[in-house]
Amino acid sequence: MKIKKSRLREIVSGVVSEAAEEGRLQKIYRLSFSNMIKKASTGGNTNTPPFTQRAPKAGKSAPPGD
Repeated sequence: MKIKKSRLREIVSGVVSEAAEEGRLQKIYRLSFSNMIKKASTGGNTNTPPFTQRAPKAGKSAPPGD
């Protein structure tokens, strides 16, 4: 099977452009993953919203039952 130079150029340029696009997306995914790991590894921030209010004391959650 013979391929003309022009057709070979088209094939090669198509493959290279696909690889370049995948490389850009891979960079975005890699940065996103590293940011997620950084955020998860900080841990123990006790002054953030879910932890700013004190827990209710024992016996204050509901009236005494029957």
